[in-house]
Amino acid sequence: MFLILLLAFSFNLKAQELSIDVYNSEFLKTNSDFSSKKYGVSYSLKGVIKINENKPYFYTSDGRIFILDMKLEEAKKYQNKSVEIYAKALQSDKIDVLKPSDIKEYDPSVIINLPDYQNKRKPSRILSRYGDVYEMENIRWEPKAFDEKNYEWRNFKVDVSKLKDVYFVKKPFTPEFIAAHSMLLFKFDKGGVVNDMGEETDSFVLSIEAYLREGQSYSLVDGMRDKFNIIWIFATWKDYSYRTMLYDMDSRSLILYSVKLSLSQKKELLEYALAQASVNREGEYYNTITNNCTNNLVILINKTLPENKRIKLWEIPYLVYNVRATMPNLVVDYLQGKEILGSEFKKITPENYTEPLP
Repeated sequence: MFLILLLAFSFNLKAQELSIDVYNSEFLKTNSDFSSKKYGVSYSLKGVIKINENKPYFYTSDGRIFILDMKLEEAKKYQNKSVEIYAKALQSDKIDVLKPSDIKEYDPSVIINLPDYQNKRKPSRILSRYGDVYEMENIRWEPKAFDEKNYEWRNFKVDVSKLKDVYFVKKPFTPEFIAAHSMLLFKFDKGGVVNDMGEETDSFVLSIEAYLREGQSYSLVDGMRDKFNIIWIFATWKDYSYRTMLYDMDSRSLILYSVKLSLSQKKELLEYALAQASVNREGEYYNTITNNCTNNLVILINKTLPENKRIKLWEIPYLVYNVRATMPNLVVDYLQGKEILGSEFKKITPENYTEPLP
């Protein structure tokens, strides 16, 4: 199916004709099938199954509790045992219920030391909130002097009341006929974003990425095989744009599109972004199609829209995924047609990347 999709892109077929059957495609299948096909986000977790009021729950060592969508009789076989589960949630903002497809007992005394995560990415979380001001952990801040391997991380405060605008950003990379990355760019009036050193920025991006460990590199194919965890990160616009132009040889442009929402909707979007970026996603897998940089932005935008205006993530509910809501090179035209995005606002290139945003 993925090869067919590549051919479809290469011959410039209309986006309306493209969809991905994520469950019937042998290439896209992972692990075993299960009766309900509506779950699209994969998890691998270790913990304990407990039964409370005749309902099965899964408890992780870091304090998370999930409801398990499984037969009670089956859950009782593993009650109070240390188990590792492979399971799926509905989508990134609906992860309280997991449907297991595989459960195995394991010995918690056996410790496997995995490589560290690359320092390029760190998870964020809300530390506190006072009215419109959020205190957040971890934003990648631009250094005094850029170095490809040196990343500076700061805690920061965001004043939602000082949000000025929001842009959708597309970052094409090789092969450009299919591959790209999507982000949201938030721009603020003075004093809107201040780090714990007292430094200010007027803009930052939310970027949803594969959470790579040392020695790993990203590929579209591996992104469909549960090879990477997922992470939602914040970075100042200067840090992200400069690093792209200075060091990213596969991507030489960042294309900005205006987001056609009211200011109150844009503030809602920012608050949803801060909240979802704070979710503990340890054990959640990135997926090139169903849990990626683009469809998660659509999920966030949907939260600001009335129900009759929301973008459908499934062409046929829970059977055929809407490729126009998940592929960066299709989503821009699609959202423009829905009057959610405007025309191209600015294209950032190696020739103009040092210019401040308007």
